[in-house]
Amino acid sequence: MNDRTSGRPARIVAVALATLLMTVALAPVALAMDRARVTVDRPTGGQPTRFTFQAAVEPDAAVTSIDFLFEKGFGTEDISVRAVLLEGLQRIDAPYETEVLESGAVRLVFDEPVPAESNLFIEIYNVMTPITGGEYVLPVEYQAVLDDGRTELRTLDGLTFSYDTPPIEEAISRWMDEQAWVEAWNSVKFLDLFLKPQQIVRAIPLLFTGWLMSLALVLVAFPISIVTGLLTSFMKMAKIPPVRWIAAAYINVIRGTPLFLQIFIAFIGLRAAGFRVPDFVTAVAVLVFNSSAYLAEIFRAGIQSISKGQFEAASSLGMTYAQAMRFVIIPQTVKRVLPTTTSEFILLYKDTALLAAIGLFELMMKSKNFVALSGNLSAYVVAAGYYLIITIPLINVVSRLEAKLAQSEHGVAVTTSRKRGFLRPAKKDEALAEAAASQGAR
Repeated sequence: MNDRTSGRPARIVAVALATLLMTVALAPVALAMDRARVTVDRPTGGQPTRFTFQAAVEPDAAVTSIDFLFEKGFGTEDISVRAVLLEGLQRIDAPYETEVLESGAVRLVFDEPVPAESNLFIEIYNVMTPITGGEYVLPVEYQAVLDDGRTELRTLDGLTFSYDTPPIEEAISRWMDEQAWVEAWNSVKFLDLFLKPQQIVRAIPLLFTGWLMSLALVLVAFPISIVTGLLTSFMKMAKIPPVRWIAAAYINVIRGTPLFLQIFIAFIGLRAAGFRVPDFVTAVAVLVFNSSAYLAEIFRAGIQSISKGQFEAASSLGMTYAQAMRFVIIPQTVKRVLPTTTSEFILLYKDTALLAAIGLFELMMKSKNFVALSGNLSAYVVAAGYYLIITIPLINVVSRLEAKLAQSEHGVAVTTSRKRGFLRPAKKDEALAEAAASQGAR
């Protein structure tokens, strides 16, 4: 073995040692605080907010002070601070002094340095945030005392937090909080519980989506109910006994049991049987099954109210039974059952509130959740307003239809008044007097 070959292991060891020393020399200095993060307790800006700062003090140093450098626009004049050390789930108070600098920064100076390997938990209360939402950066500087006694100023970068710009209804609600007339209004317990302006303003847009869900349910279910109800009425009047028995059994069972029970049977029963049907489809099916039974009786009564002479007249003209029903009986029946059918639509629309029991987010479920979160019943009043938007005009339509039907059937003119936008039929004795006067004139 020559000298060159024998010296190779020594050179390899020397290179490895030099590499190790360089790695140690160039290694980054460990930070005194690790796993730091900051959070806020408000989802929107423009209001007093609590900032929560958490960090772990690593073994290389202790911490004597911390500066929270809030950006321009954050109000720290009325802040209060609480700092504790966490040992597992136990909180230990860390004595400190708080100072708000001219720049708006919040400084904590600890009476005793926070020891290494401690978990630091700091809460800063009543920081007024800018109303404009977005992602913000909170720089943090702290004094770290190293093991050799030296003191270093270090910075925690990358601490971000975010919140949203408050929607218009929330901004209006906050404005109302500062108004004297609102405070006087809410001083009355009943008004504060059921008609609190701040809660009403917040509830109106939140319940709007639930109202649309209720409308969608009834607008999909009712046209289907009309078709199935008409077919069921024909089955009830069929000459084939088994067909009549099936229709009668269906109508009696549905009308004899509450809709609330039918909802539970449909939703729980289908899921127990292994059928995974969307909640909206199941809800529409339940409403159709329930409303069809009532509409079937309405249509049957309307058809049978037409005198047999209409059928005989149609037959004398050479019409078949189907033609007579289509061109003679059904048109007259529609005119007679239209008020009652409209009333059934109103009932079905209100019955959508029962679907809140199975968690469908219609109007009633939305208002129930809002009340649970706010502790105020004003959302129920808003929900009532949404229902009345549909029901009051339809009630007036029913009154108008009934008045016209009475006029066409009996020749009695029923006058109406449109004062304040509502339909008010004339009194019965006045209508009879007008009818008698017209007959006397003849």
